[in-house]
Amino acid sequence: MAINGIDLQIRRGETLGIVGESGCGKSTLAQLLMGMLQPSHGQYIRSGSQRIMQMVFQDPLSSLNPRLPVWRIITEPLWIAKRSSEQQRRALAEELAVQVGIRPEYLDRLPHAFSGGQRQRIAIARALSSQPDVIVLDEPTSALDISVQAQILNLLVTLQVNRGLTYVLISHNVSVIRHMSDRVAVMYLGQIVRTGRRATGTDGSGTSVHPIIAGLPPRH
Repeated sequence: MAINGIDLQIRRGETLGIVGESGCGKSTLAQLLMGMLQPSHGQYIRSGSQRIMQMVFQDPLSSLNPRLPVWRIITEPLWIAKRSSEQQRRALAEELAVQVGIRPEYLDRLPHAFSGGQRQRIAIARALSSQPDVIVLDEPTSALDISVQAQILNLLVTLQVNRGLTYVLISHNVSVIRHMSDRVAVMYLGQIVRTGRRATGTDGSGTSVHPIIAGLPPRH
């Protein structure tokens, strides 16, 4: 889906939820934010030239190199950016594995040896390895069992608090947006049709915004 007329601000330390039905352009927007696509018109401006952005994809299995051990996958961004030594990368992989709930002794295993939830934890650790300011979460739980989804969302909240992260959370699942977001932007047919504060369902002036936002109770 082509997107147009997007005017969006992401504030430091918040979770901006982007919600909309499948095919409305959410994933295209994620690729634009990450620089994987270039806009045909307009500008994409980041505050500060050194901002680091990373992404956690919808399907953890397809986003992880099946031939690499987990410690190499986790530290791949660091290797690309700095060519750090194997010793440094292993130490970082162990540290991040603990933070996301993966046992360090499993780091020499390949991705297929892990469950879907564990693979998404590995993908999150990989995103953290370059110490990003912003992480784009593209449907991070939609490929997971329901029993695992809440665990991953709670992990993301904990990491955000501990690391001061900013999230752009993309989902068609209103329950996920309800659990995570401070503000919500509603996409429809390639456009942002409404943006509102998550806690009030208003645009800041007291005017009710899109029903998807207005129907969400406050974030806990």
